[in-house]
Amino acid sequence: MKKILTVIIFVFAIFSILNAGTITVEERTDGIYVLTRFIEYRIDYMGNIQEIYSTLERRTRIFLYYNDGFDITGLGTPTYSWQGLKDGDKYSEVNLKFDYGEVEKIFNFKEGPNYTFNVLINSSNDVIVSLPRVGFETDDRIRGNIFVSGYAKTKTVSIVKFNDKSLGGNKVSGSQLRFLVYIGPYKKTLIKDAFPEDYDTIIEMISSISGLNSWFDYIKYPLVNFFGWINDFTHNFGLTIIIFTIIVRFIFYPLYHAQTKSMIKMRKIQPLVEQVKKKYKDPQKQQQELLKIYKENKINPASGCLMALIQLPVFIVLYQVIRYYQEEFAFNASFLIWKDLASGGFSANWSFLIIQIIAGYYLAIITSQDTKTAWQSIIMSFVFPFLFIGLPSGVFLYYTANTLIQLGTTYYIYKKYKIKGITHRELWGLPNKG
Repeated sequence: MKKILTVIIFVFAIFSILNAGTITVEERTDGIYVLTRFIEYRIDYMGNIQEIYSTLERRTRIFLYYNDGFDITGLGTPTYSWQGLKDGDKYSEVNLKFDYGEVEKIFNFKEGPNYTFNVLINSSNDVIVSLPRVGFETDDRIRGNIFVSGYAKTKTVSIVKFNDKSLGGNKVSGSQLRFLVYIGPYKKTLIKDAFPEDYDTIIEMISSISGLNSWFDYIKYPLVNFFGWINDFTHNFGLTIIIFTIIVRFIFYPLYHAQTKSMIKMRKIQPLVEQVKKKYKDPQKQQQELLKIYKENKINPASGCLMALIQLPVFIVLYQVIRYYQEEFAFNASFLIWKDLASGGFSANWSFLIIQIIAGYYLAIITSQDTKTAWQSIIMSFVFPFLFIGLPSGVFLYYTANTLIQLGTTYYIYKKYKIKGITHRELWGLPNKG
């Protein structure tokens, strides 16, 4: 245990690096591309949004132009320019300006965890502007100066708050128009951050759009809010993930303890089980004798599996809660060597791999009775983490924290019940000392 703690401390004892700008602008033949940390916007040279892609985990189109990319009726070809606030190699803020003569349209993008941007339209006369839809026309909602559309298939919403009069549907009219726009995933915490004063109204509007809400929300959002409550104290998502994981594991410790005790009891009677299997070749008779052994030793062979099945959906939900905060992972305080807990891949998660492999090795030593079983466990602990290598570091941190807690809990329980595994020398086929 001392060796594993030494390695963990060594891995974590590195200073953090702060984020730089995250926005880039590319001028291509089919339009101007504004690339933020999680979103890709394509705006044509007429000044209309043509496409929007989410790039959080994979590139997914969430908006496609259909005469609704902040179009202004009856305008000619504009002159175009852009400027940005440099921050490192990229920009922290970018303005795209389209000048139509008597009308000026400006798109303003700022880096941050939200999916918001601003649109400003200055005109000498009233103009009619078409607001972007992510769903179908029947899924539009408008109330006062707020327009909402949603698309259940991608769980995406478009929310636009404007400062002038609505003409119904997705049409707005005015001369000095200001739009605050959110186009992205349906995440209540991000929407509340973007529209704090109008949050209740917006959620009520979205709730009437079929398919965006589900029964799962009643389980997920209390945990999401609890996670956020912890972060209000820590102000560091890395620490929040660890504390959140510890609390949850503590709550479910009785289940894990019961599962481990069942496994220990099964291990103790394993010699008797083997004797029965050798003595009785008839499956029915064999089963009867095994049931007698289980009854005499007060063991329910299915209890261990039952405990595992109860825990599995819980940890799936917790995994979803951690993933929920990916955008905010990228724009909050760094955690030790990770400047961006939303990043993934080997370069971001190599340290987690080392910890997982070491923890898996010690778990195999503690819980195995023979070298064959131990090596099978070690190989799995080596291979399995590579399946998660592409996950955001925040999610991998949750997975790793769970593994370390499981290692500590297993060590404690096995020591308490005086259950010995194999030694390092036995694992490697070395003669015992002395």
